[in-house]
Amino acid sequence: MSDDRIQLWIGLCLVGGFCAYSWYWYIRSIIFYRKNGFDFSKDFGFDIYLPSFANDGFLATPKAKFIAMHFVLAVTSCQSQPF
Repeated sequence: MSDDRIQLWIGLCLVGGFCAYSWYWYIRSIIFYRKNGFDFSKDFGFDIYLPSFANDGFLATPKAKFIAMHFVLAVTSCQSQPF
């Protein structure tokens, strides 16, 4: 096995692990919000801080976190596919 393949497998495992972690939280959030009738006034999961223009981060709303997970899943799922 060459050095290029080792680096490829390490990268694949890291991105694949992050992809699995993202899918785990996305499925849990769908189950949580479905049970609550998609009431986004209740927060679920980990905190996500979004940058603002005043150089201070602010906490994302539950609906923004739910929508952002779509993009995280798309990026990590596409990157973990070998071409």
